Amino acid sequence: MNQNRSGQPSPSNNGPECPSDIGSARTAAPPVLEVIFEDPQLRRETAVRAEPSRELPKHFVSLVRDMSQENGQLKKRREQGLDDPRKVWDQLAKLEKLDLTRYPQQRATLEPWHELVIIAATMVDEHLGNKDIALSTITQLNRRELSHETINRDKRVIREMIKLMDDLYLQWKHELALEIFILLDIPMSVLRLQSAQKFNALTLQLKNHTPSTKIKSFLKLYIPFLVLLLRPKYRLSDIQKALQTSLFNQADWDTFREALQRPAPKYDPIRDIWTNHRPVPSVQAPAPEAPEPQQRISTPIVNERNAPTSNLELSEFIDYKRNYPAKIHTPISGFKAFETSPDLQRKVAYASENQTGYTPTGPDLFAYDWADDIHGPVMRQVLEDLAKYGFLQAEEVYVARVSVSHGLTSTIVPAGHLQIVVPIEDSHWPVSLSNQESSTTVKWNTGIMYTLDQKTKLSASGWIKYMSLLAVT
Repeated sequence: MNQNRSGQPSPSNNGPECPSDIGSARTAAPPVLEVIFEDPQLRRETAVRAEPSRELPKHFVSLVRDMSQENGQLKKRREQGLDDPRKVWDQLAKLEKLDLTRYPQQRATLEPWHELVIIAATMVDEHLGNKDIALSTITQLNRRELSHETINRDKRVIREMIKLMDDLYLQWKHELALEIFILLDIPMSVLRLQSAQKFNALTLQLKNHTPSTKIKSFLKLYIPFLVLLLRPKYRLSDIQKALQTSLFNQADWDTFREALQRPAPKYDPIRDIWTNHRPVPSVQAPAPEAPEPQQRISTPIVNERNAPTSNLELSEFIDYKRNYPAKIHTPISGFKAFETSPDLQRKVAYASENQTGYTPTGPDLFAYDWADDIHGPVMRQVLEDLAKYGFLQAEEVYVARVSVSHGLTSTIVPAGHLQIVVPIEDSHWPVSLSNQESSTTVKWNTGIMYTLDQKTKLSASGWIKYMSLLAVT
């Protein structure tokens, strides 16, 4: 069958096309011939358009810009709390208590760098054959099951991040390199979209800069060390093998762990240095003849986990002859919440920022050094506000007082006492107040304070900070 150039049957089967037929075919041909099935130039242009962008994500660009100047480095570390050893110690204590398989609610409080450490821990779980733990942790971390492909992308991010920090540390010889995964502050949902080429480009650009001499790092925040906090039964050598890194050894880990078991370093403004001085416990002097309205008690709350097996309680150590009991106008059963006044909130903010010292008083319970010029205004404002509320009588009252950092543990109010609890820092950790009759989960922020009746238990699922005033009733 005869066909014209368009591939269609000829209008005539009786011989060659006549001039008029050829003319009409030429007229119709151009639009048909514009459909090009194979064009090398077009294919090259399409390929260029399909290539992934070579531009670094804005988080990478921002980090490089900050690392290029001393002020940027100091600002970035300050934003993440890396310039304050107390905050670093608190964050690591929080990390150590993370267990998403047992406490899924902890997911809401995670920082992006927590996710990286948790995923690194699951890589070690798998390496050691604990696949069920790894899968359960990943599912709780993401609140759903992930595809095999996504899990592999997340593992690749961890390897790229560790390689980046190893390379920087070998060049810089400075702990700032180990903090990069915290300074980036990027969620895994963004990191998993970045190619190996972009991580390499980030490494090369960061290598062009050097850490400021003003930066003081208190710990080597080496990811295998942080994984070991989450998985204390594992061996460092196994963790390093799973994560393909070998920067530090067992002796370095022992130094890291020993440092965490001591109070965080304190800044000495006179000598302009950070010191690791361990506070020497003071010996309480005999009680003076004249009564002291605000007598200092070193441990005004009983740690339930560490309580003695006998019926001995803190109250047995208090000399009631010298106490000024609180006169309560509004009886409570369990607890009662009060809004904090603007004046109290301002004084709480100042105390939170300026309190120092970090002395362990029991498992997961630390006391700050009490300072009358820092904590005293908070205590006096609390008593004044509760008197204005009509809760207690406005008169001189004895209180045992302390400012604490409270971890995954519980405390209970001794018999014959009322505890006033004033949060000095907001927290997303679930906190419950309970007695034999009921248990209530409460908000933990500086806009609310609580009065707790005797035998009321305060339990936290993570680290919280508050000031405790214990009054005799």
